[in-house]
Amino acid sequence: MEKDNSEIEIVCGNKPDGVEIIDVGNNPDYVFKNDIDFDSINLYDIEGNVISVNSWFECFHYVNGGWFNNLNNLSNFESYFLYFLISLSVGLTVTFKVNKNKK
Repeated sequence: MEKDNSEIEIVCGNKPDGVEIIDVGNNPDYVFKNDIDFDSINLYDIEGNVISVNSWFECFHYVNGGWFNNLNNLSNFESYFLYFLISLSVGLTVTFKVNKNKK
């Protein structure tokens, strides 16, 4: 999942000079280096998990992978999912009633 640079800049800030972007993938052995000039940021995933990132590159990696810094994004997702389920239920109920009346 590739995020556009504007979203990464909003969450992580501007890319510092000298930061090399490499693809670490899902390598469990990769260790991100702390950056003393970077203020830690809490990021969240769709399941509500939280991680604190301590460098711009670590922030970039997680935001690029779908993590976000605002819990409103998670609650918005849940709201949209609820609206979808309600719409689906209403649609199925109407369809079944129409088909029942046709018989």
